[in-house]
Amino acid sequence: MFSLLISCSGFAIFFATGQTNPLYTVLMQDAAHRRSYLLLLGDFLFFLAVFVFAVMRRRDRVCIWGSVLAIPSFALWFMAKLDLGSSFTAMPEARALVSRGLYSKIRHPIYFFSTLAMVGIAICLRSRGFDFYLVAIVLLQLWRIHMEERALRNKFGEAYLEYRRRTWF
Repeated sequence: MFSLLISCSGFAIFFATGQTNPLYTVLMQDAAHRRSYLLLLGDFLFFLAVFVFAVMRRRDRVCIWGSVLAIPSFALWFMAKLDLGSSFTAMPEARALVSRGLYSKIRHPIYFFSTLAMVGIAICLRSRGFDFYLVAIVLLQLWRIHMEERALRNKFGEAYLEYRRRTWF
């Protein structure tokens, strides 16, 4: 929980410092970047709210295990989004073949860690409604993975196939 609060305050500092923050000017250079990072912030706030609700609702050992899974997964999920840099978009497209950071080991760390974070929340909530939501999100993510891999294969060809051989998922 503490790491989530630190991340949230980091976002607040990032956006509050405005143009004096060089990272702010790089990331906010066009409308596509703004939309992508607003989606990132929206994801974070939504899942933070659901997570806090789950923890407040169920204070037991099972929820602790869900938290142990969800908290590091949240952090790695957002690190993966930041690793993408200007390649992060809301819709599947091939801007660049990113192979740094988490992407050097895992082909789809955003999908992997967001799913783990949601599984941690589902463990805490123990709600059929959230379980159905999780299944729908996983199916959507599998479709997006297929679309992204097709776009990357079409644009980068053999370089992408080599990257695929070196990485997991």
